[in-house]
Amino acid sequence: MSLQKLENYSNKAVIQEEVLILTELLEDITKNMLAPETFEKIMQLKELSTNENYQGLNELVTSLSNEEMIYISRYFSILPLLINISEDVDLAYKINHQNNVDQDYLGKLSTTIKMVAEKENAAEILEKLNVVPVLTAHPTQVQRKSMLDLTNHIHTLLRKYRDVKLGLINKEKWNMDLRRYIEIIMQTDMIREKKLKVTNEITNVMEYYQSSFLNAVPRLTAEYKKLAKEQGIELQHPKPITMGMWIGGDRDGNPFVTAETLNKSALTQCEVIMNYYDEKIYNLYREFSLSTSIVNVSDKVREMALKSQDNSIYREKELYRRALFDIQAKMQATKAYLIEDKDLQPRYATADEFYQDLLAIRDSLLENKGEYLISGEFVELMQAVEIFGFYLVFYRHAPRL
Repeated sequence: MSLQKLENYSNKAVIQEEVLILTELLEDITKNMLAPETFEKIMQLKELSTNENYQGLNELVTSLSNEEMIYISRYFSILPLLINISEDVDLAYKINHQNNVDQDYLGKLSTTIKMVAEKENAAEILEKLNVVPVLTAHPTQVQRKSMLDLTNHIHTLLRKYRDVKLGLINKEKWNMDLRRYIEIIMQTDMIREKKLKVTNEITNVMEYYQSSFLNAVPRLTAEYKKLAKEQGIELQHPKPITMGMWIGGDRDGNPFVTAETLNKSALTQCEVIMNYYDEKIYNLYREFSLSTSIVNVSDKVREMALKSQDNSIYREKELYRRALFDIQAKMQATKAYLIEDKDLQPRYATADEFYQDLLAIRDSLLENKGEYLISGEFVELMQAVEIFGFYLVFYRHAPRL
């Protein structure tokens, strides 16, 4: 079967419109920052490049002063960065569209699982398949979170451009927001000039978990299991993606990686995942306002609710909320024990105990025709506990130790 490979220039007209807007904003910002003669040299360089006049390019570049070179090189670094963001946005739109209209393309998860399902040992393949992206310190050593945040803001704004064209979003405000972020980028150091300490690297890499992996990996795993089930394959505990990390625990000769950094990495990972669980449980608490005057609950959930300290008279019939309050209290006590060594009770001794409490709520919902209620955040939370436990994963490379 020949499948289409999605490219990031499928909608060239929109990309051209966005690139024109980005270029005009960047030129106007740069013009305000530079002397007129320096800005004119940027325009000359663009024209010489368009005309493939390489001799003229060489002569003009050679004539630039060091100060001119700094600002001109910045302009020609930022411009392709902005163009790449526009192309990424277009590719994201294309992927979403293909998924929503059930159109196959190369690399689509549902299509891949459907192809694997045709094999005799499909269940074994899908159960054992495991990709391990390993986070290292190298990107964080040079790439600044400030720049990542700014490019994310621009990406978000460009995702709204089609609504701007339709008049659904205020064009003037959108344009001003876009200009502001581009102007900040033009005045921000793009890369680090000083080497980070290992403790800084640990903190920085956790941002990737909070902004991406903690939500994406459980969601993908849940989708993976659902798609396999649609093909008649009931997977037990698949882990198509398992995160790994060297930072703080890689004993490959780095003299700054010590027992202290290993401990710091473990505690930081624990804090990040515990905060994630705490937030998810709170969201479910706010969401699950189910009343026992309308629906039943299992004996296990009723028992959890009776132990809960959520004794408000307004919660008397909201047993799921009271049970979730009890779970959250135990989770917070567990976090205090693991991070601060405070022996608060009751708490979870293992991640499996936490999982079993969530399982009790899930089973109660299923017993009472609430299968649609466990989709979304609930199933993603359960999946996250299976994948991450109470600590995110290390990959310690120490073959000689």
